Amino acid sequence: MTAVVAQVRREFLAFFFSPVGWVLIAASAILNAAMFVLLLEFLSGPNPVPGAPMQMMFSWILYWIIALVVSPLITMRSFAEEKHAGTLETLLTAPISDTAVVLAKFVACAAFYIVLWSPTFLYPFLLSRHTPIDMGPVFAGYLGTFGIGIMFMAVGILCSVLTRNQIVAALLGFGAVMLLFLAGLFSFTPEVSFGGLLSHINLLGHMEDFAKGVVDTRYLVYYASVSALCLFLAVQVLQSRRWRG
Repeated sequence: MTAVVAQVRREFLAFFFSPVGWVLIAASAILNAAMFVLLLEFLSGPNPVPGAPMQMMFSWILYWIIALVVSPLITMRSFAEEKHAGTLETLLTAPISDTAVVLAKFVACAAFYIVLWSPTFLYPFLLSRHTPIDMGPVFAGYLGTFGIGIMFMAVGILCSVLTRNQIVAALLGFGAVMLLFLAGLFSFTPEVSFGGLLSHINLLGHMEDFAKGVVDTRYLVYYASVSALCLFLAVQVLQSRRWRG
């Protein structure tokens, strides 16, 4: 257990010793600041709706840019960098299982993802000075944000373990999360016969519900299932590499 915690700490701190980590922090801070400015502009309107600003944030394009674009950039280095630097073999010979290695990198990436969103935690308290904020939908919105984000982290981990090139890992990760995002949008197309099934994986629709304070456990089960599948496959890829070695 101590080895796993040490690995999580190592992976998490690596973000702050990497130029990519600081670029992601800066980019997310700029996007978060832009969202806050838009929230203030909404409140300066003639008839602001109480509690609505935070609910709107979870459906804006800036929100989805952070979720869809930044996510694969977080995970791209997790295994691809280890392969490129030739340190993966050393890591796999350490007294820690392949499952623990994958989980450690996954937890570190998920923690860094949450860090990128942390500035927005102040928004409800700052905005409450101007309009009443219903904290129920806010908490539900962040639950959805982190649920979807953690699923994206697992997808990105799987993509990173498949290649030794970080750029390729990022592109694979972006393609995968975009596929997950766009698949649900086909539920609005009448010509799609299985639109009912796709409606259950419509991430945009999920966030609309979360932003209203509606927490559907089926959404959380979906995120957990996809995450577990991707992490399981990542472990299998690592183990196959060990067998080949």
